Amino acid sequence: MRYCKKIRTLAFWGCLLMLCIASLAWAASGKLHIKAAELVAGEEAYMLNADFELNFSPEVEEALNKGVPLNFLIEFQVVSPHQYWFDDEIVSTSQRVGFSYHALSRQYLINSANHQKTFATLEEAKEEFSHLRDWVVLEKSLLKKGENYQAALRVRLDQSRLPKPLQVDALSSEAWNLVSERYRWTPSFAL
Repeated sequence: MRYCKKIRTLAFWGCLLMLCIASLAWAASGKLHIKAAELVAGEEAYMLNADFELNFSPEVEEALNKGVPLNFLIEFQVVSPHQYWFDDEIVSTSQRVGFSYHALSRQYLINSANHQKTFATLEEAKEEFSHLRDWVVLEKSLLKKGENYQAALRVRLDQSRLPKPLQVDALSSEAWNLVSERYRWTPSFAL
């Protein structure tokens, strides 16, 4: 009887330990999540505004602080869905955003769309990266009145632009898997 009680106690503590390890592994892995996205009408085109949540794993943050540049790819697409045939692609565009650390000035840099911004801390740089504003993605002339459209957005770390030794590690490591789920929505276009 005492032996069974010891086994149950040991099994309980073993399960609790495994849950703690699993939660620590989840917290240590990086993640990229799209919180919201919308298309805003301009005079001739629609602009994309989006908010992301970006968390680096300790491995990615350490590599960034040692001078490894991170290149993210923001991919946007608008399609006209069809029930019995392939969807018509109206527009598909992408934008690269570079994230790096300059050791001499001790500043984080974000390069996107022909301009560069500097930040004193990693948190400030991640906050700036997390808010995409006024990216012109769709000309109004491409849309037809009465059609239904579906928009999709995805953000991912471009692993092919990492240094070659890290590309091998990135393929086999969950820490380097920074890819958002495809965020889909049905925009309302005023034509």
